[in-house]
Amino acid sequence: MTKETQTAINNPQLFDSSSKLIFGDNILSAQFFRDYADMEILRNIKPEDVEDVSNRYVPLFGTERESDTVKRVDISKYHSLKSPFAEKNESEINLPLYIVSLIEHKTKVEYNVVMQMLRYTVYIWEDFEKEMERRHAGISRRKGFRYPPVLPIVYYEGNGEWTAPADLSERILGGELLGKYLPHFKYQLVRLHDYSNAELLKKGDEISLAMLINKIHSPEDMTAFMKISGEKADEILKDTPEYLLEIMAKLLRALLYKMNLPEEETESAVSKIKERKMSMLFENVTMDIQAERRNRAKAEERLNATEKAFEVYKQVSRMQRRGCLEAEIKSALSEKFSLTEEEADAEYRKALEEYLKD
Repeated sequence: MTKETQTAINNPQLFDSSSKLIFGDNILSAQFFRDYADMEILRNIKPEDVEDVSNRYVPLFGTERESDTVKRVDISKYHSLKSPFAEKNESEINLPLYIVSLIEHKTKVEYNVVMQMLRYTVYIWEDFEKEMERRHAGISRRKGFRYPPVLPIVYYEGNGEWTAPADLSERILGGELLGKYLPHFKYQLVRLHDYSNAELLKKGDEISLAMLINKIHSPEDMTAFMKISGEKADEILKDTPEYLLEIMAKLLRALLYKMNLPEEETESAVSKIKERKMSMLFENVTMDIQAERRNRAKAEERLNATEKAFEVYKQVSRMQRRGCLEAEIKSALSEKFSLTEEEADAEYRKALEEYLKD
């Protein structure tokens, strides 16, 4: 077993970083903006126009948002955004376009994503203002001062519907009372499962192959993936740089290990990407879809049981802190989780043990 594959097996959190691999690369990012961002100004963006500035902003949110990316895009070749900061005899400054990409690979919808986007946007504007002030003291107080445009994009890989509001106003209680003074701020949603495999493959670039791999969430998805045209995929990889092939290989390796495919078969499939032979990707792979479906069902059962145990623990903890009696707590558990008297007693005792440990 190679060191790389052992690392993948021992670190399941690496499976959740596939989108970071994609959006951390400027070639793939440029392709994504061209193909999937609904902005005409980005249709001809090239990798050299894209600069990753995530390290400047993402740490402000802590480790829970480390999969997000912030790109600074030079659009001066395609559109001039001149901001007349200064007087007529001073040079104009060409503004960049910032693109904030929030990556949501979880199955559950993040309902506060619009506020996270707004925070990123404000951080970018504040940082830009400070930078301009360092260059030209007092410039932000001038009439002609303008902030750079920021395009917020949410890339959602979950196969469920995205039900979070896209407009900030929907997160404000009683917003209708403010009328026209209610702030409106929207983000663009790119939902991976809105695109069929055929639509993705038709784009004819590496980002679409990567998205095809990331789209796999179930045995049915894998079956559909195995039916895509290997010849078309081979054509896409024909001129792909070696380091991008390595990224694609990492994406596939993470997926196949997550699906418990044996190491030998996994590495056989991964090697085909490095050899630019997607058409032969699964020639030595045998996959029991029914077994995978059963494994998935068991994994979901374990996850549901863990989530339920945590909810029970929180309920018991809250009521313990309020000084509730044992009978009251068991009654509340029985009602909230539809438990029998015996089940409520067992759940209470397990949760109480954890509570006392804390």
